[in-house]
Amino acid sequence: MFTRTPRVKISTKELEYFQSDDEKQIGFVSVDNIDGTYHALLFDRNSLGRYQIVDMDLDHETIDEARSSLAEMMDNYVPDEKELQKGGKAVDLFTVVAEKSQIHPNFIKLKDEGFFTAAKKVIEEVGYHHEDIDGNFNDQLQSINGFDARIWELYLWCYFREEDFEFDTTHDAPDFMLKKCGEEIAVEAVHVKRTQGLDEEMAQMEFQTVLEKLRNEMPVMFGSPLYSKLTHEYQHQKYWELPHVKGKPLVFAIADFHADMSMTWSFPAITSILYGIEQMAEKDENGKVTLVSASGNKFAKKNNVKISPLFLDDQYKHVSAVLFSPCGTISKFNRMGVQAGYGDSSYTLFQVKMCYNHLKNAVFPNVFFNVIDENSHETWADGIQIFHNPKAAIPLNPLLFPHAGHHFYKDGLLFSEMPPNSIISSTTWNIKNLPFKMRNFSFHTQEIFDNIVRQFNL
Repeated sequence: MFTRTPRVKISTKELEYFQSDDEKQIGFVSVDNIDGTYHALLFDRNSLGRYQIVDMDLDHETIDEARSSLAEMMDNYVPDEKELQKGGKAVDLFTVVAEKSQIHPNFIKLKDEGFFTAAKKVIEEVGYHHEDIDGNFNDQLQSINGFDARIWELYLWCYFREEDFEFDTTHDAPDFMLKKCGEEIAVEAVHVKRTQGLDEEMAQMEFQTVLEKLRNEMPVMFGSPLYSKLTHEYQHQKYWELPHVKGKPLVFAIADFHADMSMTWSFPAITSILYGIEQMAEKDENGKVTLVSASGNKFAKKNNVKISPLFLDDQYKHVSAVLFSPCGTISKFNRMGVQAGYGDSSYTLFQVKMCYNHLKNAVFPNVFFNVIDENSHETWADGIQIFHNPKAAIPLNPLLFPHAGHHFYKDGLLFSEMPPNSIISSTTWNIKNLPFKMRNFSFHTQEIFDNIVRQFNL
């Protein structure tokens, strides 16, 4: 996926994939979208670690002819080492360059522990293709101050590539300049920084504590870095004033890394800080539970300074949308790696994900329990949510992000267009030497909730 140029999909559709025993060469059979003929193509890794086309045989009348041609290519292939070495040296994200005292413990786990073998392999592959614009990506990926931010950026890179964007890497800022279908978009990555100590145990919070944090503390935590990006200047200019950004949609992409597992519950705070909306479940006199939206909420910082919802403030009109995902973590890379056939077979990955419930007046999400293996169908887009600014000077075209959830605000209400089983929270269990085989299952939590209400007269 990372080698393929997105525009290739316009002219051809890949049908079948093959690889050599050492996985160094890969080949595929494709069909021409224009004339219906079949193509056979063979690739080998070059010195950059990327797959490079080394042979092809085009315009076969049948798929069997293309298969036979590819088999012959692979049997007779002799690498041209001189040609394959022309690109230079491959990027190795796991060669330690950071000061030993500054290395993030999660980087050490990713680099050395069997739990994350699949994630490491995927990140290695991404590293062969990802362009280090700043020149310090390796150091920051490994460091205490940069690990979370760089993992988030790598995840965004994978998602944008999956959505068939091309990257303009000729500018240092913002983090991504994307191109697709003749349109350009600027994206700046940002995250909620860690407040939990690296050697501090994860807090076990009760449900009521989470609710309290979502009312004010968590919206403010999202709002602070988002507002800082609004006022930040690069070369004495705001992002939207830069010549290569001016006249284009500007998106801030944010993730929550303030504490272990915090991204599993902080999602609602995004709608609060952007639109001033809070959704609550209420039960009427007949026992029917419905969702009620309260709008116009404001928030207070520790010094009691009031904060208005960002997207209802005219000074935020230069930001077209905010992109958010609770899934931009090492666990995501681990699941995608296992799905691709990487990893240590002695480990079992088991995902518990809560997904958007499309039923009218649904109070709880749908919950899925999935064993991750090569039969899984997770995508990088799973979990991506885009919140559109109703006051945007330059609106973002949602059609450029067809696999994301989209949210629009109007007259105090939030209108959402969500793909099937869109993830709003995800937890992954990584278990070694599990003595039994687990199975997938799911349940509709609304039904279970109704049963609990009746049983305990809630």
